[in-house]
Amino acid sequence: MMTSVASAILLLLAAATAATQIDAVKSERDLDKRAEMAADLADRDFDAARQAWQAGDWTKTLSELNEMKESAELADTSLEQTTKQPRNNRHYKTVEMKLSNLIRRVDDFRQGVDYEQRDAVNRIETRLQELHDKILDAVMTRRR
Repeated sequence: MMTSVASAILLLLAAATAATQIDAVKSERDLDKRAEMAADLADRDFDAARQAWQAGDWTKTLSELNEMKESAELADTSLEQTTKQPRNNRHYKTVEMKLSNLIRRVDDFRQGVDYEQRDAVNRIETRLQELHDKILDAVMTRRR
């Protein structure tokens, strides 16, 4: 009984901390910095997901993976909102490289989880790949 109460409290504290981190990133006024901060947060969220998985907590692992996806989406949205052209904005390339590295890490992780859990990780990895490709396309495409 006491252990479950303590576990519930720790889970609530972890959720509050994650919400505070994403809120801190969202409060950044410079959209380029916000995009890089969100990409960094996605990387930290993945580290937390891996730790939860190693501890045997699949529910927390999925929660952290979804937070990672939200952070990556925030990075993409922040880049879209900038007024600079993607080809002339070094932050696009920085975020693209961070997402590329994150995708490799998630792919390695996906291969290590149980077969029944791979589908959930695969959906998140696919979304990260879509975001990465969108950012890369924006950098590589000449706009008229």
